[in-house]
Amino acid sequence: MDIENYRKELFDAAIDRMKGASSSNTSQSYEPIKTGLFYEFSERLTNAEEFAEIIPCHFSGTGSQGRKLRIDGYQDDEADNSIHLIISDFTESETLNSMNRSRAESLFRQVIAFVEDAINKKNWVKSGIVGSDVNELAHILESHSENISRFRIYLFTDSILSERVKNIPEELIDDKPAEFHIWDLKRLANISESSLGLEEFEIDLTEFEPRGLPCLLASSTDDYLGYLTFIPGNILATLYDRYGSKLLEGNVRSYLTARGKVNKEIQKTIRAEPDKFFIFNNGITCTATSANVKEDSEGSRLLSVKYLQIVNGGQTTASLHNAFRINKAELCKIKVQMKLSVVSQRQTEQLEDMIERIARYSNSQNKVSDADFFSNHPYHQALERCSRRITAPAAHGNYFGTYWFYERARGQYQNAQLHQTPAKKKEFIRNNPRSQMLVKTDIAKYENSWMKKPHIVCLGAQKNFTDFAKYVTSMWGENGQQFNNDGYFRNVISRAILFKSTERLVSSASWYKKGLPRAQIVTYTVAKLSQIVNIHEEGASLDFKSIWRNQCLPHELENFLQDLARDIYIIITDPPNQGMHFGEWSKNKNCWQKIKDIDISIPSALQSCLVSKEEYNEDQKENAKQGSENEKIDAQTNVINLGTSYWSELKTWAAKFSPIYGKQADLVRLATKPGWIPSDKQAKILEEIRKKIENEGFFIKK
Repeated sequence: MDIENYRKELFDAAIDRMKGASSSNTSQSYEPIKTGLFYEFSERLTNAEEFAEIIPCHFSGTGSQGRKLRIDGYQDDEADNSIHLIISDFTESETLNSMNRSRAESLFRQVIAFVEDAINKKNWVKSGIVGSDVNELAHILESHSENISRFRIYLFTDSILSERVKNIPEELIDDKPAEFHIWDLKRLANISESSLGLEEFEIDLTEFEPRGLPCLLASSTDDYLGYLTFIPGNILATLYDRYGSKLLEGNVRSYLTARGKVNKEIQKTIRAEPDKFFIFNNGITCTATSANVKEDSEGSRLLSVKYLQIVNGGQTTASLHNAFRINKAELCKIKVQMKLSVVSQRQTEQLEDMIERIARYSNSQNKVSDADFFSNHPYHQALERCSRRITAPAAHGNYFGTYWFYERARGQYQNAQLHQTPAKKKEFIRNNPRSQMLVKTDIAKYENSWMKKPHIVCLGAQKNFTDFAKYVTSMWGENGQQFNNDGYFRNVISRAILFKSTERLVSSASWYKKGLPRAQIVTYTVAKLSQIVNIHEEGASLDFKSIWRNQCLPHELENFLQDLARDIYIIITDPPNQGMHFGEWSKNKNCWQKIKDIDISIPSALQSCLVSKEEYNEDQKENAKQGSENEKIDAQTNVINLGTSYWSELKTWAAKFSPIYGKQADLVRLATKPGWIPSDKQAKILEEIRKKIENEGFFIKK
């Protein structure tokens, strides 16, 4: 996609995202088109794993010494104690503009001024809206400044960065390093062109060791190269200081964040016996998409790696970094063994599958649950199949139906458009509008909100996703068919429409002002609606079939949600304890309890939007019945698609390592015969055999 077409697609997506926002509220908020562009940049960079979750907080003003203050968003990264600060510069010009160094530095200075005034408790903080996102950021900067390891300052712009701007050097803010990143239109477009859907950052190891790290090629296949090496502790800590949680594979990142970063035994070894660290510590396991290895007179040297991901050893890395940053420990005597697998697959799904399998096996002796490896669960495969097959009814004045595109693997939406002609690409976007593209964390947010877990949703995208993963993983074995059916998919989309509509209603409300906690208001509003509806007639439900048919909410429901959201807003922005911010309050079970205790009944006008408990239960039975049939069809399809060669190799491997007897052996022999089609019962047994044998170590590329 050329840059002009990408820019048009970006603007169209931003405009579509902001449709329905009230023009009467424009003067009180960031301009709608710029808000849409900010959300587009945020979503695309979050999907590309540059961020975990961005919290918008648009603020501009004048601070101490007459300095300009600006901030548009932030992320508090618990994995490495860094804080990400975002400022945007959207021109909305009809022609492409260039971003020069002086303009970029001027914008960065406004963020620096904001940070310095917040840390130093300047008076402007008190003038902000009580309970606003910008005040929570000011509170974090003021109260937790000692714990912040690094400031990462980002500039989002729809201009093109001048080629003369090579890089902006780091500087210190409050004696902490501050680095600067510019995401211009070209850099953002490059992600969409990448088959992996992310920016493959490259680490030059010769910057730290001029000759690189000594390494040994230990294993190689068509899929990967396996190297053994060691990395000095000071280099590993420096890399983590520079790249932060970008180095941690997703499951390791969420595991590390949830369970704390400092291991006392590791710290003890660092302090007392650094020379024995190599003996006592298990080291780290990493993956990369490419590696530059060269031979010299003393053997192989690892010079650089692309997209380095630590899949095991996150706690070791974080503990070294903690000793390096806080205790100023000397780590050059420490050597950390490193196993590096260079994965050669260039398709996102294959790469993610390989990295996840390496991570799963590397962590097999640690307390990392199956829910932590939820990304490739059959749940997502079922949603993906439905999203490609089921057409949503025509809506919004259109004469054709569209699809809700579920992105099971990162970058699928963009990859589907690669190499298409302009006409085909236009047709794809028309049939699959970006506003109807959903990712895994979206689904977790919509579902947990409806399942009355708003305080969990407020913990952030990754922690909420982990909670949802535990729920689905626990339910799938017992009752997986409830998820694997068309009815469930339509209901999920209806809940997406409910959530997105509530976002729009809150943004356009007369009482809503910039900086208010929209995300928290929305999830609590949806959860409270779910509770009210469920209490009504002891088990009634919202009429999701109607929402699906119309692809929008009925007016009666929208009116009710507007009033309900205002009640929620008042409680969320009024924490019980002085000094507690709404961000902390919204994550507290007591906040949800207080909102649950509000006595709100269903108005008569809303009765038509509900279905009875009996009708709801009947629909669930029908969905489960279809899900049961789908499971049978999926099993048959999978057995056949694996192919006779797969079953022949499984049969040979099992004969050596895990013999199969009786009827099971007969079925495996039948599966090796060309043209044989299993019954649903036979397919189910073969699937059980396949899982058992693969768990015992059998694997071939499917």
